[in-house]
Formats: sequence, structure tokens, C-alpha cells
Amino acid sequence: MITRFRRLPLLAWVPVLIMLTLTSWSFASPIGAGPDDDYHLVSAWCASSAAEQTCQETGSPREREVPAALDDIECFAYDPTLSAACQGVDWTWSLDELVVSERGNFLGAYPPLYYAAMGALAGPDIQLSALAMRLLTALLFTLLTVALWLLLPGGLRGPLAWGWLITTVPLGVFVLGTNNPSAWAMIGVATSWLALLGWFETPVVSWRGRQALRKGALGALFVVGVLMAAGSRGDAALYSGLGMVLVMVLTLPGRSRLGPARDRWRTWARDAALPVVMGVVALAFFLSARQSQSGLSGFAGGSGVSGGSGGEPESALTGFGLFAYNVLNVPFLLSGVLGDWALGWLDTSMPAIVPAASVAVFVSVGFVGLGRMWGRKALAVGALVAVLLALPVYVLQSGGDVVGEQVQPRYLLPLIIMLGGMLALTRASQVLAFSRAQRFAIVAALAGAHFIALHFNIRRYVTGIDGADPNLDAGAEWWWVGPVGPTAVWLLGSLAYGLLAWILVRTVATARAQAPGMPITR
Repeated sequence: MITRFRRLPLLAWVPVLIMLTLTSWSFASPIGAGPDDDYHLVSAWCASSAAEQTCQETGSPREREVPAALDDIECFAYDPTLSAACQGVDWTWSLDELVVSERGNFLGAYPPLYYAAMGALAGPDIQLSALAMRLLTALLFTLLTVALWLLLPGGLRGPLAWGWLITTVPLGVFVLGTNNPSAWAMIGVATSWLALLGWFETPVVSWRGRQALRKGALGALFVVGVLMAAGSRGDAALYSGLGMVLVMVLTLPGRSRLGPARDRWRTWARDAALPVVMGVVALAFFLSARQSQSGLSGFAGGSGVSGGSGGEPESALTGFGLFAYNVLNVPFLLSGVLGDWALGWLDTSMPAIVPAASVAVFVSVGFVGLGRMWGRKALAVGALVAVLLALPVYVLQSGGDVVGEQVQPRYLLPLIIMLGGMLALTRASQVLAFSRAQRFAIVAALAGAHFIALHFNIRRYVTGIDGADPNLDAGAEWWWVGPVGPTAVWLLGSLAYGLLAWILVRTVATARAQAPGMPITR
């Protein structure tokens, strides 16, 4: 048996390591720990088959009678010294007691697809149902990412791996382990643009045979990605549309010896029909979501709580002063993805070493990616950076808000993941390679940041941040029922992520092992 395991290729362990990592984050926080999870869990139960009992109309379209347990599930929010033990003291898991609430997707602020999928798992056991929803998201992420890896042309596997690795510690992995639709937004946007690029970069002479099957599967993944993004958040529908436009620009036929220009344009136009159709679908989702409309004055679900260590917002600013403040501080939103903002209800702060390590990796890999630049990649990267800077400033200005209010880093995370992958794109004659010492430094920084972030996140809910023992089991005030304790979850999740980072970096960052970049020279 041991010999058989040793014969398995390292990459065969990747799906297992992904699931172990995300499962550890799914158990690293209690139900309701994700931002606005009371809203999203109520919305899931209101989309379930039991909605007649758990989501009763009150005569007002803005309100429903919903289970009191779901409406007040975040008893520990905003006080990082308070553990999740309050759920067992001041709170009941029963669905029987109903209260009138406005906290739910009653007016269609969010697209309905995410809630419909999660509603299928909503049952009488709140904890079990919510955990099943989290694990479903982890499974979907694993399946879609592994499918992309297997189907994409070899040169696009680097952008797939780098896009996720350099952008998701700590906020991304945390969100993927919660009941927040932002998880589907991340998965959908990141999947759709790469699947579409693979769709364009996989030529077929006839719609028969293995190559045609590969192209068709990539097209299907693209459709699934767009539906996940657009069906979870209105802004993610817009992001997926931006990804379509950038991919179409990247793949426009140029000068080539591959054949007559007319034939290449005809092939491109045929392939472009798919993103055009899905662009219309994404636009329909975007226009139907009230969240998107309210984005003109601040995204729905925003918080007035300062997101990190940047001090209290200067909300008295107006006019040019407000504009200058937002422009100069908008990088704080971007670094918030990498640990500068607190997790959860913006109450689980990370030590400075976490954002320092994560930012260092992003900058290092990004700068190497900038060295593999050509005209269209520069246009795509420049467009993404411009949107990442201009969009939050526009929304904040429209609402009279400053950085630290309303717009949270997780709203921009899908675009940042896309940017990470776009920076790692290379042309047919190039590779994105690193020396052995550089690879070691990247893996050490990522694994170390993840190790610390997971510990601090679990600690916040087990005892509150006033607990300081490295042993998370010692003095635990809250944890799940079962034989696996918080320390075991922390160590297992950290080991899984460290091995995952090592395998992926070893695979995509070595010139000998990496296939060339985009297979068709533009």
C-alpha cells in the first residue's frame, strides 16, 4: 500500500490538499462568522423547499418572519475578545421561533442563483446545513480548478496556479470557507476568464475528436463560471463581463503565418459567439440585481466599520479633499485582500507578518510577470489596474464615503485574482520561471502567512483574542462537537496548504517543467 502511494504523481495529491485546506477553513469559524452571514443564511432558507415555514410573509415586501436563530446568529460579531461560546449560552439552534426581519434577499438585492443552490441544502439542522453549504463551495472550487488544470493548454496552467496562490491568503481562503456569496463570485470570475482564454486558444479543425471535446469542455466551464459569478453578486457579473472583453482583446487575430487573415478572423468570430451570448446573460443578472444599482452610491452590504489599522475614516472630508484622500488610500483596499484588513465581521485582525509576506509574494511574482510583457497583455493588465483603482474611488465619491467605509476588499477580490493570473500570462516563447532559492522563499512566505492566519482565525472564535496559548485546545470555550479539536484542524490545514503551495510552485515555476505560454503567437 505504501509503495502504491509513493508511485502517485505529486499533482495527483492536489485535489486532496485543496479540499483539506478549504475544509479546515470551513471549520475554523462558527456559523455566522462570515461577513453578513445572517443575511445570506436567511436568504438561503427563504429559497429552500421549507420556505413556507421558515420565511413567512408579513404584508410588507421588505420583511419576512424568519427563524430567530438565523436572524441573530452573529452574537460574537464586532467584539474580538468574545468567543463563539455565546451561541450556546444566549442562543438556540431551533427554527421554530420566528421574528420579523428585514435582513434577507427579499427585494432581490442579490441574484437568486447562489441562494437557490444553497437553499437545496437548508434543513432543520442549522449547523449541519450551513457546514454542508460551505463544503459544497469547497468541492465546487476543487472540481472546477482541477478540471481547468486538466483541460487548459499547458502554458495557461501557470496563470491558473499563480492567480490563486498569490491573492488568497488570508481573505480568499477565509471567504471560501464561509456562507458568503463572495466565494462563488471569486470562483466564477477566476474560472470564466481562464476557461474562455483556453476556449479561444484551443483550435479545432472539426468538431469531432479529442481536441473538440477539450474545447467543448472549456466552453462549458466558462458558462458555469459566468453563471456562478453573475448568479451570486451583481458586481461579479460585471467583473465576468470585463474578463470576457479582455480575453477577446488578447486573442484578436494579428499578423501570423498560420494562414489567410480572413480564415483566422472567421475562426475568431465563431469562437466569440459564446462570450457574446454569455455577456448578455451576465448583463441581465447585473441589471436585475438591486445591489448593482446601489453600487452607484456604495455597494450593498458595506460596513461603516474601519477595516484595519488605517485609523478612523476622515468622513468629514468633501469635494477635492475627499477625492484626494480616496485616491491616495485606495491601495489600502487592495492590500486588505492580503491581510491589512481584519477577517470576519472586520473584527479578526492579522499580525503584520501576514500582509507583509503575502504582499511580498504578490509583488515578487507580479514583477517577474511584468518582465514577460507584450502589447495586449500590457493593455489587459493596465485595464484591470485602472478598474481596481477607479471603481472603488467612484463608488466612494458617489456615496460621500472614504476608504474604510462601504467598499470592502472582498468586493474587489475577484478582480485581484484575475490580475494575479493575468500578470502570470506568457507568450509562446516565454516561461515564468524562478530559481530554487526564489521558489523556496515564495513557498515559505505563503505557507508561513497561512499558518499564522489560520491560527489567529481559530483563536478568535475558540477563546477570543485574549487567549494566547499556542495550543488552541487549552481553555477552549467554543468548538464543534466531534473528536477533532481546533489544534488538529489548524495543523492539518496548515500542512495541507504548505504541501499544496510547494507542489504547485515546483510545477509551474520551473523552466524545465513548464510548458510555453499562450500556444498561438499573436
